[in-house]
Amino acid sequence: MIREFLGKKANKKGRFVDKPTTVRGIVIPVEWDEEGIALAAVISGLDEQEYMIEQDEKGKELLEFIRHEIEVDGVVRKAIKGCKTITVKNYRLKIDDNR
Repeated sequence: MIREFLGKKANKKGRFVDKPTTVRGIVIPVEWDEEGIALAAVISGLDEQEYMIEQDEKGKELLEFIRHEIEVDGVVRKAIKGCKTITVKNYRLKIDDNR
């Protein structure tokens, strides 16, 4: 039996480890500097959830893809007030083949 708790799952020894997740959606800015440059963003997921992007080195790379559809592999955690955050491990820019 696999037990889960806040984005973690129990391994065979009963210890909780991060559970990898894939999220697909659009990168939307949520914080800007005085010059209008995006400082923080969320992924507006296809599941109608928003995932605040952890602002580590990999997460900051996603600021280059504002208003683009991406697929992110990472770890999702619940933060204060039910918000979800995602720590980005890998990402792929989704390209529309109909263009």
